Amino acid sequence: MNTKLLLPLFLIFGYCSFGQGIRDTIEVSRKFKTILIFQENIAESIIGSDIGFSIDLPKEIGSKFNSRILKIYYDDLAVEKENFTNLTVITESGNLYDFILKLSYSPNNLTWNISSDMAEVNINKEKKKKNLGSSLEIHTEDIDQNVEVPNDSIPQFTSQTLYADNPYEYYRRKSFYMQFDKAKIPRYFARKDNVFLWLKGVYYNNNELYVQLKLENKEGIDLDINFIKYFIESSYKNTTKQKIPITKKSGLLYEYKVPRTVKGNTENHFVLVFKQFTLDNKKSLLIELDEESGNRNLSLRIGKDILNKPIRF
Repeated sequence: MNTKLLLPLFLIFGYCSFGQGIRDTIEVSRKFKTILIFQENIAESIIGSDIGFSIDLPKEIGSKFNSRILKIYYDDLAVEKENFTNLTVITESGNLYDFILKLSYSPNNLTWNISSDMAEVNINKEKKKKNLGSSLEIHTEDIDQNVEVPNDSIPQFTSQTLYADNPYEYYRRKSFYMQFDKAKIPRYFARKDNVFLWLKGVYYNNNELYVQLKLENKEGIDLDINFIKYFIESSYKNTTKQKIPITKKSGLLYEYKVPRTVKGNTENHFVLVFKQFTLDNKKSLLIELDEESGNRNLSLRIGKDILNKPIRF
């Protein structure tokens, strides 16, 4: 065989082997949005790396086609010239689709119609589920084994009677069920090296604010936390920045699964519950994380535009 052909053939064979089971490579650009249209509603989407790659998730309000459409693009401020990751999408029937996302200057195709025969598997036939009450199902692989699972139905779980009798148990159950919800706020995070503190959502219920967060440690070394503290930070003209602590005596009602350690290459989902408050243009909610015996400290600021517009539930 001509030795000049060896390298190209190896590359082609290697690419095909790597891509086995992957239906398509989706090119994503900084200047355009790539549109994926599914035949049924999207239940969940999982992106391998969201550094650079971004997804506009289906919104609660929109056209009748809105819940079937994913919009993908690349962050215009990102510095990478080459990048790729994987994308997994699960639809309401349980069909699971796998794609490769690849950064491209000018994608060949901006609109993809995804047919059901492109699905890799239907997880309804593959995944065992655990029933919690008559109307709720949670994948057993999603449940933190250290968390006690409430054996109640949704109406009992959300009852105002429970809230009146035992508000802390109410907060615990609310937080348990929302901890694995997909993020409602895309790409809002603080970062130190490869440690990320993500804001997933802000919710409102019974004159209280629920702040949903994820602490992600993409490094091999465990993250031991000295403290996580909360402040109202103000920065008015001609004054230095002021930080007013929010404590259990001044507005912090409940903390759910706030971590003490996040092991290397893992993540921790947690929820904070505050008494209702609002911000003006010069104030923000500040969440500060201090690493014990280390310098991977994080400061996440949540401004008026997000905190004053929570999702009601």
